[in-house]
Amino acid sequence: MCQISHVIIFVLFGYSNIQFASSTMSNHYQSISKPLAFAISKSSARIKSTNRNPFRIATRLLGVKRGTPGAPPGDIAVYNHQTTIPDIDIPKLKETIHTIRDIIGYPTYDVSLIINEDEDMRETNLETRGVDKPTDILSFPFDEHEEGQPGILKEPTFDLPDYYNLGDMMVDVPYVIRRCEEDKEFYESDEEEMDIEVDPFEDYVGDDERGVSGVMATIYDPQQRIQLLLVHGMLHLVGYDHIEDDEYEVMVQKEEDVIKELQKRLNEDWCDVADDSE
Repeated sequence: MCQISHVIIFVLFGYSNIQFASSTMSNHYQSISKPLAFAISKSSARIKSTNRNPFRIATRLLGVKRGTPGAPPGDIAVYNHQTTIPDIDIPKLKETIHTIRDIIGYPTYDVSLIINEDEDMRETNLETRGVDKPTDILSFPFDEHEEGQPGILKEPTFDLPDYYNLGDMMVDVPYVIRRCEEDKEFYESDEEEMDIEVDPFEDYVGDDERGVSGVMATIYDPQQRIQLLLVHGMLHLVGYDHIEDDEYEVMVQKEEDVIKELQKRLNEDWCDVADDSE
């Protein structure tokens, strides 16, 4: 399984006229020297405040914060830095994120997704986790969750829109395509044993046979598989993890619950996730 970073808070891409990010991400972004948590929260709040209309500021001063049920939904930003799938369905990815966000209980929080290629992912994986290889998905939470309560984020420090943010995800499209091809060869081959070369040291959500990793193993369409990977990635954003056995069990169950509900809401039939009552 891939071990997603929960310590380093990644950047908020594309806010206003300035972009923050790790210096490893090619030349698309500039690095920042201050601690990331401080630089993101202070700088982005200051920059975005200059572009807010007076009515919204006045409204928020009356206590209508983004995290309140019934408040406007948070922003969903998708940055397409890949060319492997020229016609990748950005609206579908946004719809998926929107739906997952609603299922896990944070419909008013911002989320960002970067879809890129091997080199940018490899550089980011090396910089943030010390792993000099690409992977399928990385998640960078904006804030911490309550201790011992995955899925429950701590209240924002300040009641400002910029603080109502789940964080950022990054997906490597060519990597996902390779994995789809490998899984298809493995599951649909007539051979009793397949000798598929997979680097045992590569990070791959699909290494296990339960949870989102297991059910997506026979989903060979890359765009559909990315939708399932977003379930995994967004659960990391709200504090779920799979490093320890007990954490893994909890995350697997939550993934399966979210996938079942996601399929219903999107009217999809990607995979068969067993009902707990069966």
